[in-house]
Amino acid sequence: MYLPDPRLYPRVNAQNPVIRALMSYLTESDGHQAAQKRLQLASLLGDLIGSNDNAGLNAALTQAPSQDAYKVLWELLRETVENPAGGCTRWAIPFAIPVVLVAGSKGNVTLPGEIDAAVALDALKAGGVIAADADVWLSDQLLGPDQLAAVSATQLTRWRDELDSAAAGLPRQFELAPLAFKDEAVFQRYLVGVAIQQRGAEAAIKLNTQPAQWTLTLAQKLGDALKTNGVTLFPIPRTPLAWLAATEAGRVTQLETRLQVATSNALRSIRSNGQSPVATIASHEGGEIRITYSIREDKERWEGFVWPLAPLDSAERIRHFAEELFQECRLDDIRVIDAVQPDQDLDGLPFFVTAHIKPVTQQ
Repeated sequence: MYLPDPRLYPRVNAQNPVIRALMSYLTESDGHQAAQKRLQLASLLGDLIGSNDNAGLNAALTQAPSQDAYKVLWELLRETVENPAGGCTRWAIPFAIPVVLVAGSKGNVTLPGEIDAAVALDALKAGGVIAADADVWLSDQLLGPDQLAAVSATQLTRWRDELDSAAAGLPRQFELAPLAFKDEAVFQRYLVGVAIQQRGAEAAIKLNTQPAQWTLTLAQKLGDALKTNGVTLFPIPRTPLAWLAATEAGRVTQLETRLQVATSNALRSIRSNGQSPVATIASHEGGEIRITYSIREDKERWEGFVWPLAPLDSAERIRHFAEELFQECRLDDIRVIDAVQPDQDLDGLPFFVTAHIKPVTQQ
């Protein structure tokens, strides 16, 4: 069953030079000409970054007329930010390590928003992720997603080109972000740092490497650092990534983990009463995937989960992830709605499809 994409994209804005160049590239059939137009598009993005025009960059991204168009801009933006000039002999690599923290307790709890970075750095060096003699700095703070996203592409590019040493860290102060919750929560946090890379030398930090023993070691170190009486905590660190890539990867990992926790809790509750669970997956106007856990024998009781769609999300990939998760949980009644559903019901409340609340048929 196909899950439709509920998002609406803007019409092509030919007045925006980036969008005009983007569409010229995407519609070019000649391979040589397409390569030249891609370079021209990259040059326009480079000019916006060089002039510190964050508004222009944001306008281009938000005006992308399709997801494929957005992906092209995103890839070119990352290339522009992450790759130094050809004649550069040394440059800085701002990086981030996404960490999901699954926490449980009884009542209200606040966990610290920082750790001893030296302990984490030792684990990364021992695992070969960071070179033993690399000029690398790692922050003590665990940054939240909004803090990571607040660093612009122009700022990242300046850090890349202007930082000569990692010793002083990143030239930006971040507020401490403690982890406050009640009963249970899934947090997304980031360990951030900077590494100085010499051209032709061994990689100071291995980005996007495969998880290995170092991942388990780092998870243990994080758990020890954040250990709090009465709290069950499971840190799940991911591989180090370039800053922009980490922002996106962390968002997806957090939502996947939240969906796993919600599914486990809902199915356990339903089955503990000897009842039969039903999972429903539907796309909704406003750009959301909504998932419900309902009961065949009880039309009144159900729970919902919402996945807000970001520009790089694929509705079909989310459906596939959810279906695999449900199958692993031995759930055999999985319903995928093949029409986009309304955002609200007739009473103005968020609309969810369940085993007993039928989908709306599109006219």
